[in-house]
Amino acid sequence: MRKTLFNRLLLSYMPIFIIVVTFTFFVFFQMLSEQSRKEALNANKMLSLQAMRLIDTSLKAIDNMVMMETINNKELTNFFNYDAKNNISINISAVKEMRDMISSYPMIDSIYLVRYEDNFVLSNATSDQLSNYKDEPFIRRSMDPLVSKQWSGVRSFEQFSVKGSKPVVSLVRGAPFITGEKGMIVVNVATDSLQNSIADLYDSDTSYIGIRDSAGHNLFSGLSQAEETKIFSNYVSSYTGWTYQSGLVNSKVFHVISSLYNVWFIIGIAMILVGLVWMLYVTRRNSKPLEQIVARIRGYRLPTSKEGADEFSFIESALSNIIEQSNQYQQKHEEDRHLRTKYLFHQLIEGDTGLTHDEWMEETSSLQLPYASDRQIVLVIELDKYSDFCCQYSRKDQNLLKFALRSVIQELAPNYELVLWTEWTSAYQLSVMAFVDSGDEASISTILELFENVRMWAQDNLKFTVTVGIGEQVAELSSVANSYKEALRALKYKIVLGENRLITGEHIANHGQAEVFSHLNTIRSIIQSFRLLEDDWQTKFEELFSEMKLWLLTKDEIKNLMNYFIYYLGREMAGMAKEIQEIWARDGLPKLSKVIDDSHSLDQMREESLIVLNGLYTGLLEAQDKRLHAATIRDMRKFIEEEYANPNMSLDYLSSTFNINSKYVSKLFKEETGQKFVDFLIDIRMQVARRLLSESLASMQEVAEQVGYTSAISFSRVFKKVVGCSPSEFREEAARRQIG
Repeated sequence: MRKTLFNRLLLSYMPIFIIVVTFTFFVFFQMLSEQSRKEALNANKMLSLQAMRLIDTSLKAIDNMVMMETINNKELTNFFNYDAKNNISINISAVKEMRDMISSYPMIDSIYLVRYEDNFVLSNATSDQLSNYKDEPFIRRSMDPLVSKQWSGVRSFEQFSVKGSKPVVSLVRGAPFITGEKGMIVVNVATDSLQNSIADLYDSDTSYIGIRDSAGHNLFSGLSQAEETKIFSNYVSSYTGWTYQSGLVNSKVFHVISSLYNVWFIIGIAMILVGLVWMLYVTRRNSKPLEQIVARIRGYRLPTSKEGADEFSFIESALSNIIEQSNQYQQKHEEDRHLRTKYLFHQLIEGDTGLTHDEWMEETSSLQLPYASDRQIVLVIELDKYSDFCCQYSRKDQNLLKFALRSVIQELAPNYELVLWTEWTSAYQLSVMAFVDSGDEASISTILELFENVRMWAQDNLKFTVTVGIGEQVAELSSVANSYKEALRALKYKIVLGENRLITGEHIANHGQAEVFSHLNTIRSIIQSFRLLEDDWQTKFEELFSEMKLWLLTKDEIKNLMNYFIYYLGREMAGMAKEIQEIWARDGLPKLSKVIDDSHSLDQMREESLIVLNGLYTGLLEAQDKRLHAATIRDMRKFIEEEYANPNMSLDYLSSTFNINSKYVSKLFKEETGQKFVDFLIDIRMQVARRLLSESLASMQEVAEQVGYTSAISFSRVFKKVVGCSPSEFREEAARRQIG
């Protein structure tokens, strides 16, 4: 028995040990040399590519900036005009713009402008005639239309004799940008700046990166390829035409690694011998306890044990039975405690529990929950852009990230001396109950500080953001549901106040609330302007979103308003020409609905809605221009907008003015605008009337005459039918709004 256990233990794993170690040993050293060589080659190739991409990106950014400034910058455009000759103010403005460009792109060493009209050169530091300027030869060459206007090769540039010259690469762009007949803009980038931009990519003691221009000149001064340097990669930039080379400074390292093969071989043999000795020792030492265990369990018989089973079968059966029973008990206990804890938390936030303080103490003892304090605060942490979160990560990764968020809260809480209870109450909301002492304002500040740090940590480490809604303090456990509702209410304003922040009751209380229906007239006005292809519809649309943000509407209220916007716009489109209805059904309705459903913030909804509406607006303009009488109807509309105050304005009046039959005018007007002539005229008159009633003290008769009505009674009847109240009531309401 004694020898049997020892031999079995020894012979069980000794052959495996020898085979695995020997095989691994030789395979490792066989692959080491080849792997090292491949990794060195790949590393150097990636180094060259990274350096080329980094420099090309920086130079392209400067090139794009110069192009945009040449096109859009009025100060630079003024300089190249002949009227700017000897104009100091224009020169100063141009110098300021050049300095701003240098400040925005620190890689730029200097910039100067050349005006062909009077051969005048203005740089960010000096000005002179071209004949006196030190860079005249380069400028003369660049004036040649056959010379490329891309980045030059390395050259020497001297702006001041005192400072001396420095190696630079230069970008030449004509002014204006398309023709270039008035002058040029020259941007100089020091090669030292290019070298510094890639200095962090490699260790100059072991690696080498060299850049040569299209003429074969080395861009980096003082850097030459050493004799022992071995070049592994050559890449030519498609943008600049420069050649990027990389390699190892000292290629003898490979020979040193190869020479270590014999040393490692000896060490491997020695380790095998040590392993054999250690295995003999451990096997002898561990066999004695095993023999004692087998002796003790000989009298133990499991119900499923078979006669003649060996010692290891006894040990395995006994331990398996004990471990299985223990695991089942532990698992059942943990599952039960976890479910009871989560159920109790949901009862508290839903207001379904009637626990007293003593009953709570009993629960905390059995479920290992925090002790109740004088006051509690509930916070709800909501994952921002949850739909994007679900698309970006798998279910396993989602659970891992949620676990990380909950864990960091629990780990940070002791640092702030806070007691927290956290539970996931929905797929994207983590609810937290914080226990604070009564009247301790410092605890409230500490809670805010903790969750601000949690928010920042999630932003920096988890690649997604969270918004925290904070409820009110409550003294009773039965009132925890109120704090939870307050936290959820705070999160409803996330779309207006913004994501990735903390939202408390104070943020909501600091803003006034307005009824949602107060924005319906604004929406109708926007759609009327849009339908009539007026230029001010976009301004009104921006004002609508400003009002929604100012009055702090919730996400549901904003969605309801925008759905009404889509409904009303669709209704107006339905009354227009068939091709316009097709544009709305194809490009308008589905895109606007998707924007409203997918937007996570008010600004995002505004920007994406404007993109859709601008595209729809352009389509409406094109469709209208294709119609035979579109121009005539536009002239009629303009005429009506100018002559709306004429009491004789009618279809007959338009017919005589434009020499078109009145019935045909009515038909064309309806087809092109989707609105009857009378309704269009009344809308214009009522808009002016509302402005006059709000901003002036004119009498009703005067207002009526100014908008085209000879009788105040007729005006009042039409105004009440359109606006919903009499002119006097409207004026009183406008006065109250201005006072309040």
